[in-house]
Parts: sequence; structure tokens; C-alpha cells
Amino acid sequence: MLTQKRLAWLSAIVIMSVMTAVGCGGGGQSAQPSGASPQSLETLPAQIKQAYQDFDGPTGASPYANFKPKKNPPWTIGYASSYAGNTWRSGSLNQLQQVLVPAYQKAGLVDKMIVTQSNLNDSTQIQQIHQLVTQGADIILLCCSSPAIKSAVKFAQDHGVPVVTFSGYTPSEGSVNLYGNYLKGGFAMADFVAKQMGGRGNMLVVDGIPGQASNDSVDQGIQAALKNHPDIQVMGTVSGQWTDQIAKTEVLKFLSTHPEKIDGIVTHSAQEIGVLQAFLESGRPLPPMTIGGERGAACYWRNHPEWKTRLFNIWPPASEATGAMSVMIRILQGQGPKIQSITRALSEYGIDDIRQITPADCDVNDATWIEPDGWFTEDYLNNFFLRPAAPLGHDAPMPGAQRGEK
Repeated sequence: MLTQKRLAWLSAIVIMSVMTAVGCGGGGQSAQPSGASPQSLETLPAQIKQAYQDFDGPTGASPYANFKPKKNPPWTIGYASSYAGNTWRSGSLNQLQQVLVPAYQKAGLVDKMIVTQSNLNDSTQIQQIHQLVTQGADIILLCCSSPAIKSAVKFAQDHGVPVVTFSGYTPSEGSVNLYGNYLKGGFAMADFVAKQMGGRGNMLVVDGIPGQASNDSVDQGIQAALKNHPDIQVMGTVSGQWTDQIAKTEVLKFLSTHPEKIDGIVTHSAQEIGVLQAFLESGRPLPPMTIGGERGAACYWRNHPEWKTRLFNIWPPASEATGAMSVMIRILQGQGPKIQSITRALSEYGIDDIRQITPADCDVNDATWIEPDGWFTEDYLNNFFLRPAAPLGHDAPMPGAQRGEK
């Protein structure tokens, strides 16, 4: 006698087969250009293709177009995280453990999620990926990966275990990468601050964790933008580890040994609260500066609208985790990803947006995140699969407080 889970699985297969036979696609899918490969950027709608301009991730055909998992659902997810010590990582992990896994378990699609932490040690993360494969993970999720783990991704692929990355990419064909266009985000941030500086002066750059794909993508964008502003001098670059307390400490160290005027700051998120606190505590004037998704920095801006800043939300943690979960289940359902990397444009917020989404009694130390109204939505993701169908329908759990999408 068929169980309810087995019936749900068979129904999904039938639906996808029918959609394939009649040529149906998901919401927003465009007609395939004549002669174009079904696994190419050319099959994407024009507006989505624009997000791939100056994109640094691999965009070749995905090897999982006709992937079939070893077993039927519910599936086991292995999450090989490289670091857990900042607000971004805690926000994404909370979304996975508290919101997404329970929802997919209720639907009979997920059994459990096994979480490992390597604390930025590539060798440890490689070993943990191998362990997740041998422990029976049906698919593996990676965050903010280093290119050094390419061999482990190949190991997983060779053992029939797909790998999905979010907030960064690996150069291996065995990974499907989901992240915003970070290179463009870095360019936009540096260009904004440079223009607020009048095109000249001393700039401080506060990056995250050097060597991580997402960090390096943003930094490449920053460097590209500054080529257009030759009269701006980067006085120094400090690594905040995407962690407020570390960023605060490192910026205070820098300021104590560099008495020169700082005319602008470009910082990654999630560390803008720490950078902001460092300047305020040092007694230095607060120059033009970028901020990201942490609510505390947005709160300070709301209360000091004269501050020359802009919010660039290029990697909202819960939103990216939500998209990554959908991509994993779609691959396991046999929906067939078209290309290796899925991206989208960043979100920018002005002061009027901040006034709408930030209450007057906000807390400048609030390290929780502003999440956009729509990021990697199911309709958006449909465009990237050969046989698209939202795993939970259009009632998929999304992050809370989704306001202010630009």
C-alpha cells in the first residue's frame, strides 16, 4: 500500500513529466531563442540576463540536468559550513534550522540536516564534506566557500552527491552556485563612496575574510570601481572577518596608527556596526561610508540623516538560505538546473526607504538583518530549471520582516 509520502513523490514526477511534454515552464520563463542550447544564459529572460553583466561565477551547463537521486524522499542534507561566528552566519543557520528544514520535513521532502563547522580551516572542511558523503547525505550545502575545496566538491559529485553553494561559488562543475552579483555590489559600493568624496581623498577599505569567494568577488568590484577614480588613495585595508567586534577592533587599531584624515569608508557587511562604533569612539568625524543589512547601522542613519551613506543589501542571509534550500530540493526532484550559477541584482536603499522600514525607537546595536521583499523567489528560480516546479508551491516559507526591496 502506498504511503502518503510515496504518493506525493509519484505525483511530483507525473507533474514534471507532463510539464516537460507540453513545454510548460515556470513563472516568468521566456521562450527559448532559436538554436540556443537549453542550458545557456541565452534561455533566460532579458532582465535576468542583465544581472550577469560583470558576473564572476561559472555559467556553463550544469551536469545535473538529468540527475536522479539515489533514493526517494525524505532526503538528508549535509551543511558543511566554514564559519559560524557572525550575524550573517547565525541568520542563515537560524533560517535553515528553525524555518526551512521543519517546513520541508512537514512536506515529506527532508529527513534531517547534518551541520558541520570548519572554523575557516579548508582541510577540515574538505574532510567534513567527505564525511557527509559517507554518512549518507543526499546533497551538500556550502557557504562562502574557498576555491581550495574544489577537490571535495568533485569527490561528492563522483559519489552521486550534488553540491549547492550560497553566498559565493566554487569553480567546480559539480556545484550549483546561488548568490547575488557580488562583484557588481563591490563596484556599486566603492563608486558611491568615491563620488561622495568628490573623487579625491583617502579611503579605508574593511573587507571580510580574504580567500573566501564572496569576499574576493566584492573586493574585485571595489578595485574595478576605483580605477575610475585615480585621485582616491586607499590608505589601508583591514579584515573585519565579517564580524562586528573584530571589525571594530581592527579599525580602532588602524586609526591609532594613521592620524591622516579618512575621507571615505567602504566596508563589507556584516560588520558595519563595528566599523561605525570604531569611528564614533575614536572621536573622528564620520566620513561617507557604505552600510549593509544590519539594522543597527540603518537605525543610526535614520537618526542622523545628514550622514552620507547608502545601504547595499547584496547578501541577505535568510533570503539566500531560502533560495538555496529550494535549489537543493529542485535538483533532488530531477528538475534539471540549466547552468552552474544563479545570480540576481543587489538591492539598494535610500534614506526614505530606511524611514519606512526602521521604527523611530530602533536600536543602533541591533545586529539582526533587513531582509528584502523578494530575493530568490520561486518564480525567479523557475527560470533556471528545465522542468521547474516550486517544491512547496508558492507558499514556501520566507524570511520575516521583508520590507524595503528596491
